[in-house]
Amino acid sequence: MKVLKNIAFTIIIFIVFLVLLELLFRGVKFFVRTPEIISDSTLGWVHNTQMKQHIKYNKCGEKVVRHPATHRLINKFPKYPGNKKILFIGDSFTHAHEVSTGRAYYDVFEENVKNTYSVYAAGTGGFGNLQEYMTLVSIFKKIRPDIVVWQLCGNDIINNVYELETVSLHDNNQRPRPYFNLETNQIEMKDPRPWLFIWSHGLRFVFYRLIILDWQYHFLGLPDLWAATIALDPKVHDKYAKQGLTILSKLLGDAIKRFPNTKFYGFAVDNNKYDHEYENIFIKHGMVYFSKFHQHVDNVANINCLPLDGHWNHLGNEIAGNILTKLLANH
Repeated sequence: MKVLKNIAFTIIIFIVFLVLLELLFRGVKFFVRTPEIISDSTLGWVHNTQMKQHIKYNKCGEKVVRHPATHRLINKFPKYPGNKKILFIGDSFTHAHEVSTGRAYYDVFEENVKNTYSVYAAGTGGFGNLQEYMTLVSIFKKIRPDIVVWQLCGNDIINNVYELETVSLHDNNQRPRPYFNLETNQIEMKDPRPWLFIWSHGLRFVFYRLIILDWQYHFLGLPDLWAATIALDPKVHDKYAKQGLTILSKLLGDAIKRFPNTKFYGFAVDNNKYDHEYENIFIKHGMVYFSKFHQHVDNVANINCLPLDGHWNHLGNEIAGNILTKLLANH
């Protein structure tokens, strides 16, 4: 009996320790750094306008100076007045959080076309196509763009479908987000995180840092183990991927109907298997798509921080901005 009491006492102490450690972690996380994005009940997350300017170094070792956004959704307002208004909308590549504020691809574009366009950008890291569409609807009256350039990524399809995001290791943003239900034509807020990560911020933090270390040094094989444990059957995965593409098509169709006087362009930033499908969807809705855009950027060496980070660094943003200047000049 005494042994059982000791075991029970030890378990209780251990649980209390874990709870206190979790509370300490959340407290330190709250007070140490003001995050660049904050939770939002409608969009999942938005820019934190209360963030203070901070300096960091990206995975390439480049100095990055980040200024706070002045709007919860718009992270770039025009520097020069122009005859036409152009809005770049997208995810982390348009958020451009791995380069200094003012050095993103649309800033390069703006310097190239001074006084021709009033340049805006609305990019938030981790956003899927539904969140981007909701952003466009939310800010359209404020900007009334003549042109919208929609930046896509291969992980959009995963982020469009709850069932795909829940089994993804690299593309699960670990935050509740809105998803579009094709059966009901309704938007539903869901949380793709494993229940342990919902309960424990500390466990999530430690797990993903361990994954990054393991990916760099290959000592445990955790990414492969995780993928093998939760992977969907290929046929099931393909079914959900088609749903993700259908959602993109519906959103683009709704956008062109809602804003018929706006010209839409699209491009993808990475080498992904959906680039051709993206092109077909844009053409279907009478929009322009710059296919294989990534090849133009990837032709230049050292445009990102791979293998540690695939986002464009300062050089990558410069190259992408110059290419978009040429492509848009021809349309």
